[in-house]
Amino acid sequence: MFNTKKKSETTTMINTIIGDNSRIEGQLIASESTRVDGTLRGKILSESTVIIGEHGVIYGDIDGSEILVAGTVYGNLHAQQRIQITETGRVVGDLFTKTLVIDEGASFKGNCTMEVAGEEKMIAPANMDSAPMAQAQAAAALEEQEEQEEPPKQNHGKEQRSGRNKKDEGRSRRETDSQEEDA
Repeated sequence: MFNTKKKSETTTMINTIIGDNSRIEGQLIASESTRVDGTLRGKILSESTVIIGEHGVIYGDIDGSEILVAGTVYGNLHAQQRIQITETGRVVGDLFTKTLVIDEGASFKGNCTMEVAGEEKMIAPANMDSAPMAQAQAAAALEEQEEQEEPPKQNHGKEQRSGRNKKDEGRSRRETDSQEEDA
C-alpha cells in the first residue's frame, strides 16, 4: 500500500470496498480501512487508511489517518499521518498532512500545508475554506490582465501618466481595499 519502512503498515487489511461500477452520494464514515474504486459525491471520514483506486473519483473532502490517491479527487485531503498521490493520481484541492509523497507523473493543483517538526500542529480544521483566497487571487490576476490589454488612449493636450504610475495607483487601491476589508 504505502512504501514505508514499517512492514506492518503495508499489510493493512481493507474492510470497506466501494466497487468499480458503484456510485454513492452522501457522507461515508468508516472506522477501518476503506477503498473506493467507484464514484463518491460527498465526504469521506475515516479513522484509518483511505485508498482511492485508479478508477475511483471523489467529489468532496477526505479526512483520514493515511490517504493514498491513485484515482481522481476534487476536494481537500486532511491526513493525520500521510498523503500519497501515485503516478495515476490526480488531486484538485488542498492537502493538509504531516508527510506528503507525490510520485512522478501524478497531478496536483492546490495548496499544501504540512506539519513542521517542533512546531504546533498545523493541520487545518475540516471546516477550513480556501475559496475566498483563491477568488481574491483570481480577481487580482484578471484585473492585472485587463490593465495590460487596455489600448493606448489619445493625448489631446492632457497630461499623460506612465503605465507604471497607473499600476502603482491600482496597487494602492487594492491595498486600501484590502485594509478596509481587514478592519
